[in-house]
Amino acid sequence: MPSENLLDRAGDLLTSGRAGQAATLLTPVVGAEPDNAVAWLLLARARMALGSYTDALYAARTALGLNPRGVEELFWVSAAYTALGRHDLAITAAAAAGDEDPGNPRAAERHGRALLAAGRTAEAEAVLAAAAEIAHYDADVQVAYGMALFAAGRPLSAREVYARALRIDPAHARALSELRRLTAAENQIRDADSLVRVADAFAESLRVPAGGVRRPDPARSALGHLAAVALGVCLVALVVLAVLIRLAGVEVPMPLLVAVFCATGSAACLTAYTRRLG
Repeated sequence: MPSENLLDRAGDLLTSGRAGQAATLLTPVVGAEPDNAVAWLLLARARMALGSYTDALYAARTALGLNPRGVEELFWVSAAYTALGRHDLAITAAAAAGDEDPGNPRAAERHGRALLAAGRTAEAEAVLAAAAEIAHYDADVQVAYGMALFAAGRPLSAREVYARALRIDPAHARALSELRRLTAAENQIRDADSLVRVADAFAESLRVPAGGVRRPDPARSALGHLAAVALGVCLVALVVLAVLIRLAGVEVPMPLLVAVFCATGSAACLTAYTRRLG
């Protein structure tokens, strides 16, 4: 199959949320055509969707090397750096994308989100305010601006901007999600102190730590669930044994009691360990 058809297929897979299949399709393409910037860019997108941020950065930087002033390449380099918690580089790449195409709302949104991830809320608000005014037709930019406003302690203004995004696109998933999130947070606001506390908590939720984004580990989550279930079963067993001994006068063999106590302790330790890792 010609590489153009493979790239079209990979793009369709990414759009439909099948990043793993897209990555599998693209890997031999970049191996056979290492100068194919489009293939590298698609592979960067796939790796980002899979949470392989170091691999995504490599692919995006390779694409940028092939097209040094490419706005899309700079966008994904910035996104990968943000995910890895390397904020100065993420902001620099996003700003460079904006410089290459000053009217591009996608580049401006990336710049704002890179600043939010770095905890630079005031700068993000300023960048996104300008972008939202210029790209008044772009729902994605409006949502990003609304998030910056909320993080800056202006929930009413954020609500207005989310409403603007929904007028542009009534089915915009992120606008609807952020509006629900804002509504839930507003229920916790009672006074100025609680407003500051809620806004700071939201701003913190947008930050990416220096070590980068931590993807959930399905195996670890399953182990934690299993440990919690085992702990629950052991506690119930202890209650039943206590009732039998105390109320019914049943003589429970000591080895059984010791075994149940040991199992309960082990399950408790494993539950605490998995929660700390999570």
